[in-house]
Amino acid sequence: MHAVDNEFDYFTAVDDRKADASETGAGMIGTVEFNSSTLYRYATLDVDALHRTLGDGDATRAAVEAFLTAFVRSMPTGKQNTFAHRTLPDAVLVRMRDSQPINLVGAFEMPIRETHTAGRVELAAAALAKHTVAVENAFGERPTASWVTQVGEKTAVLADLGKAVSLGELVNGVGEHVALALGQPA
Repeated sequence: MHAVDNEFDYFTAVDDRKADASETGAGMIGTVEFNSSTLYRYATLDVDALHRTLGDGDATRAAVEAFLTAFVRSMPTGKQNTFAHRTLPDAVLVRMRDSQPINLVGAFEMPIRETHTAGRVELAAAALAKHTVAVENAFGERPTASWVTQVGEKTAVLADLGKAVSLGELVNGVGEHVALALGQPA
């Protein structure tokens, strides 16, 4: 969504206390590159195909709910301890459709650049909201249901795109919608 310049973390590691002074300790010196960026992630599920594969409505609902939770909470595992990168998303938008999936990455064709009055998160949320409405209006696409989990005022513009809920409510709402679509009680 925006240009990223790598930073360098200079490090040293030395065994400075050894029980046996005759044994050589470990030592290293070097740099590790790192950066921080704003990311747009997209996934799509074909619930009908999943249901055909699993053959059971309850299993389908459980699989969809588990996928949603895992997708939102998943983090890359590299350098977890070095950079403490356990950052949850600023916003999650789920749009259910009975037509076709729509990737909204076009909102970020132009890099998001912070200004003196707005940061990248706020500007990215605004770009996503604007692009979502534009695409759906241009193609006559309307979701059958939509939920938004958003954090704070920076992403408030996304609340108009769906029912504003916590992540738990979003997962449960999607699960209920899946159950109803499969002809089962929510």
